[in-house]
Amino acid sequence: MKSYVFVKIGGSFITNKDKPVSLNYRSLQLLYEIVKRVHTSGVRLIMGNGGGSFAHYTVLKHRDKGSIDLLVKCHEATRSLNRIIVDYLVESGLPVTSIQTSAIIHYIEGAFRVFYEPIALLVELGVIPILYGECIPSMRAPIVLSTERVFELLAGYLKPERIVLLTDVSGIYTCDPKTCSNPELIHEITPRNLEEVLELLKRHEKSDATGGVYGKVLLMSKLAFELKTNVVITSGFNVDSAVEAIMGGVPRDSTIITYR
Repeated sequence: MKSYVFVKIGGSFITNKDKPVSLNYRSLQLLYEIVKRVHTSGVRLIMGNGGGSFAHYTVLKHRDKGSIDLLVKCHEATRSLNRIIVDYLVESGLPVTSIQTSAIIHYIEGAFRVFYEPIALLVELGVIPILYGECIPSMRAPIVLSTERVFELLAGYLKPERIVLLTDVSGIYTCDPKTCSNPELIHEITPRNLEEVLELLKRHEKSDATGGVYGKVLLMSKLAFELKTNVVITSGFNVDSAVEAIMGGVPRDSTIITYR
């Protein structure tokens, strides 16, 4: 039986992240092309979408307004974006369905509990589940879980063969390629150069509600090293590169985080 492949639909890819609650409709069309091509190959996909300009804007706006307000507004924003993505793919003929993250991941007595069985069953039936980063209720305050963190929790039960992050750029750069005059693509992140990469990212970081690029690289590196798997970060705007990464390749225009 084939192993699972986790694929994140990055918020920077699927939304216009600098404009609150703004979807990138071209990205939806490209996402359909990507999923259609890999689904017919038999890859066992588990997908998750980031919050982009829907969730990050909402969390930052309501973070200081009380736990209930934050929880309700966060759920509204994350559910809204996920529903748009899922509805579009279903109407386009793909067998995908939404999974509410806070319904299968609970935080009780200081620990997360993950009810992974519904996801495994859906994949076994040939359905592609799409989760999303979300706010998880707790007795103190909502816990903001990024999609990467959701993947990390799921990976403890559904061991992924590889993880692919689809973003709006080709991978991880030495500095922000949108604002920096001389960005260089970092093709490989390993245990040998991780600290150097993190220092570069920290120096040029523009954070968001879930830790920005620095937090994503830190978490995905930890997961790749522990599971002895690869994480490939590439642009969702390049359909061929995205498909290649999901199918197990390493596109030239990408960053691979590898345990080797």
